[in-house]
Amino acid sequence: MKAGLVLLRVTAAVLGLQLLLGGLLTFGFISSGAHVLVGFILLILAVATTAAWFVTKPSFRPMKAVTSVIVVLMLLQVILGESTLNSGDHVVAFLHFVNALAIFGATVSGSFLAMRWERIMQAAASEQRPGAGAPGAS
Repeated sequence: MKAGLVLLRVTAAVLGLQLLLGGLLTFGFISSGAHVLVGFILLILAVATTAAWFVTKPSFRPMKAVTSVIVVLMLLQVILGESTLNSGDHVVAFLHFVNALAIFGATVSGSFLAMRWERIMQAAASEQRPGAGAPGAS
């Protein structure tokens, strides 16, 4: 479980960097190289995060679903990004932007789900400890 939490947090941080790079690229401050490189790193992190949640015991289905959706959206993002770079079509670029917002939303949603899962697991662990919750227990 901890690997999934850590990977999700790292993925979210790299996603923030990727969104910043996308804005810098859009307004001509950087070339596409950094945005493309971080995008592939982000895809690898998303796949690793999904794999971590799929092997987590006990299983948490909502995180499996959210992380799978993130990976699918990122694969679509790569296709849209390559199409934008090759064609320069503004409609495809707009779809690339909209898909980026969907990835961001799914990642934020996954982050809140993961925090909830972490609290549930901590509460369950504290209930199973002998003397936990008893008055005067330390």
